Amino acid sequence: MKRILATILAFTLIAFAAQADDKIGIVLMHGKQGAPLGNAPIGSNRPAIGGRLIDDLKSAGYLVETPEMCWSGRRGLDHTFDQCLREIDGAIEKLRLRGATAIVVGGLSQGGNAALAYGAQHSDILGVIAYAPADDPTSKANTPAVAGAIAKAQDLMVQGQGDEKTTFDDINTGPNGSFAMTLNTTPNIYLSFYGPDSETSIPTNTANLKVPLLWVAGDKDPSQRRGPAFAFNKAPSNPLNRYVTVSATHTETPNAGREATLAWLKDLTAKQ
Repeated sequence: MKRILATILAFTLIAFAAQADDKIGIVLMHGKQGAPLGNAPIGSNRPAIGGRLIDDLKSAGYLVETPEMCWSGRRGLDHTFDQCLREIDGAIEKLRLRGATAIVVGGLSQGGNAALAYGAQHSDILGVIAYAPADDPTSKANTPAVAGAIAKAQDLMVQGQGDEKTTFDDINTGPNGSFAMTLNTTPNIYLSFYGPDSETSIPTNTANLKVPLLWVAGDKDPSQRRGPAFAFNKAPSNPLNRYVTVSATHTETPNAGREATLAWLKDLTAKQ
């Protein structure tokens, strides 16, 4: 009997030790035309976005990767959306090599959109964090500029010029609200983000999530004015789903949401 009890105790201690050694890895993606979170854009005097959030996560013991995605200012949409999503796998692999045993995928704006899409396609991650997710294609197609750009891209596809770079009108959201801009990319890539068959629909991806969701919205952010009814309420029921409103503009949202993030991650990991 003593040997049996000793064996049970040994296995219990091993289990507790393994749990204590568990490391949560977090992928955090930047917004469109941005730089990796925590890094100032090259050649810009603008402050880095999300630096305080990343510092707090690291101080709390989380492993963090902030990849440069295909929609960065430097890369400028150099891959289709589905190709971009596959780049998240590379960031996850880096986290696993650093010792991560479970993964959370998150991002700001376009990065938040991508996190939702990834969470809709993968059940092997722990959760999704969407900071002011934006660039929903259906919503943008209702604006004259983007509607015209979509029609232009479709015409070029019909003409066999789907892989030739050109400029397209677009709309982005920054610290001072929405503003017009142009993108220099191919029709094929442009439509993968904004076309009627794109995989970037925020309500659709939220409804298809396979993991818990933390959605953080700024009260000064025009991209978040529709509130939970736009997409968050469509997420599959989960006691760990959380919608948090913070006092922030679009780009301030990650830093403003750091306390909510740490609290949610604590609850999330406790349920493992």
